[in-house]
Amino acid sequence: MNRSLSWNAAVASLPIVSDQQPQGPKEIILGDNAHLRKLGVAIDFAALGQEGYVIRTVGECLLIAGGQLRGNMYGVYGLLEDHLGCRWFTPGLSRIPKSTRLAVGPIDDRQVPVLKYREPNVYDCHDGDWFARNRVNPINGWMEAKHGGKVLFGQGLGCHTFARLVPPDKYYREHPEYFSLVKGQRKDGYAQLCCTNPDVIRICTEGIREAMRAQPDATMFSVSQNDCDNHCECPACQELARREDSQMAPVLQLVNRVAEAVEKEFPDKIVETLAYEWTRRPPKDLRPRPNVLIRICSAWCCFAHPLDKCDYPNNRSFCADLAGWAKIAPRLWVFDYTTDFHHYLLPFPNLRVRGPNIRFFVAHNVQGVYEADTPDTADSELAALGGYMTAKLLWNPNYDANLAINEFLSAYYGKAAAPIRTYIDLLHDRVERENIHVGEYAEVDSPHLNDPLLIQANELWQQAEGLVAGEPAVLDRVKVSRMSVDYAILERARLQAQEKLPKNDASMSLAAARLKPFCEVFQHSALTRLRAGYPVDKKAYCRDLARDLRIKME
Repeated sequence: MNRSLSWNAAVASLPIVSDQQPQGPKEIILGDNAHLRKLGVAIDFAALGQEGYVIRTVGECLLIAGGQLRGNMYGVYGLLEDHLGCRWFTPGLSRIPKSTRLAVGPIDDRQVPVLKYREPNVYDCHDGDWFARNRVNPINGWMEAKHGGKVLFGQGLGCHTFARLVPPDKYYREHPEYFSLVKGQRKDGYAQLCCTNPDVIRICTEGIREAMRAQPDATMFSVSQNDCDNHCECPACQELARREDSQMAPVLQLVNRVAEAVEKEFPDKIVETLAYEWTRRPPKDLRPRPNVLIRICSAWCCFAHPLDKCDYPNNRSFCADLAGWAKIAPRLWVFDYTTDFHHYLLPFPNLRVRGPNIRFFVAHNVQGVYEADTPDTADSELAALGGYMTAKLLWNPNYDANLAINEFLSAYYGKAAAPIRTYIDLLHDRVERENIHVGEYAEVDSPHLNDPLLIQANELWQQAEGLVAGEPAVLDRVKVSRMSVDYAILERARLQAQEKLPKNDASMSLAAARLKPFCEVFQHSALTRLRAGYPVDKKAYCRDLARDLRIKME
């Protein structure tokens, strides 16, 4: 077919009509309706699932038809993005091409997301429209009914739920045996449960069943370890752990028992648990039930290189554990990490690994990915870029990451895009060339940063500012993003002043020059935290930084 469908923007109107109306020429047919069936086009809607879609030209008609939950909506956004050039970089910055004539040539496009759950949790991207347009479907808020809703965890039962299900302040005094035995003592406070204790299993089951009854709209309920170690060392728990060669065994047995008890009444609800730190290794023979979801966490890995290509020991063990779960878990998600939780502003060279890591997950039967980025403050290190890239890759793991980076930089930073791209490559090239490992809790003295690199990075950001000096809105974005390099320069200089790093006169001089501009931008930025969970007093931070650097602030 050589003809194209076209509309003249100056005169065309696109009325929305029911499929009960007579079929007209050059229709855009949306969804499974009478006009679609009249054309005799066979579409396997079951194979599209809830979010897949087909875009197809048939004669002079354009068909967009997809799954009932979000497929039609995603199909519309897929047409706009993939075929008409629209982009939604941030909630406030889009690229919508303008033309006096809109022409659509032959299209036969079928897309079904390989990941059923896709979440880039970045504060700068927290907007339901942005998520829908970029075809991701986060569990956390923002997705409303008009966006197709969201997968909903039971209230308070999203993660690390042992303490909520069996509160120590309610049970410990009379039943210390409900809690983990560690070095001969039952642990009070925030510890773990004795997962083989029959009463613990009963209380957890009752709590989950009650939550399921009270929250019919929720589909996921977590029975998962607290965020610490202190696993139970009682004879029953350890005998099971030894037999299964995994401390996960007592936890999974508990989770399976809860899931079995509720599945008849609630066949469509899922009991989730974490494979995290001491529970990450899959058990030898014990298997998750069909209504159990395993969410494996990539904690303590190196994120400067692809997880499966890195020689860091934690990466090797994580990949082995994921491969083990891929063989036995009917439902498998990943809880991945894409920020530095100790230093939200510290340069973090992990943009190049996002695509390879997501493809690695998909190759191992992972059905959902949560990318834990910076959820509690705006303006962290290149956050908006990271969120956009991740959204593209979660929908299509083979998306061209360089295209995503370059398009974003051009739209967001304008004429400053080139030196900023050079900076990004400088940072990533070094960790690749020198095989430097960087984790999600990297500190200021991490080897991926050094004085020569930061001096060169500063020059690139100075060049970027100069290129957009006459464009206030773009200049502001550049200055806010530059805070990351300034933060590294200043915090490393603080360590040098405290004799915790070797002193470098050039770096100390640069820190003196950058302190005032950094503090000015920092004070007016939307950043509220420098590390996860801890609000920052900006004025006090700058005052203390100046004091430690022995620089008098005006």
